[in-house]
Amino acid sequence: MTPASSSLDDALFALLRVLEPLAVPYCVIGALAIGVWGRPRATTDLDILIALANQDRPRLQTTLEQQGFLYDLEWAEANPMIRETHLRFRRGGIPADLLLPRSAHEDSALQRRRRQPLGAMTFSVIAPEDLILHKLRAGRPRDFEDTLSVLQHQRGQLDEEYLETWAQRIGVAEELSYCRSLLR
Repeated sequence: MTPASSSLDDALFALLRVLEPLAVPYCVIGALAIGVWGRPRATTDLDILIALANQDRPRLQTTLEQQGFLYDLEWAEANPMIRETHLRFRRGGIPADLLLPRSAHEDSALQRRRRQPLGAMTFSVIAPEDLILHKLRAGRPRDFEDTLSVLQHQRGQLDEEYLETWAQRIGVAEELSYCRSLLR
């Protein structure tokens, strides 16, 4: 394990030690979730979707600080439009982004999260269908690559009806169709 991945692993395990006992719905999203459902790729940050009530934020922040995470005030000041729904903490050089649900689809994704083993722990990860939808909605080139990876690795195992319904609802049906056409 390289020092960078060791730091990421340390930060992930520390974050999970905070989130697991809180009984707050959360799921890992982003590149770490791609590693569960698709082809693993390098990452230098942690992305977590979390249902966190405003009154629970101070307790979470205190608990995170006890695990070596610091609230990134500079980032929050530079991002005033999203700082109420996107909290950035850092542990060493590792950013940990906690995203609060902003749509009915993100609420659904939290309800459909899956439990996965990780060493001696288990953690919640976004379901593959919701990861695809999340990535298509973001729409960056890497997100399309991630989508293709999940579609390819989960072929024949996806809930196609759920995927189609939500793709229509959130406006990414054409993008989904395009990605599927690339795998034929």
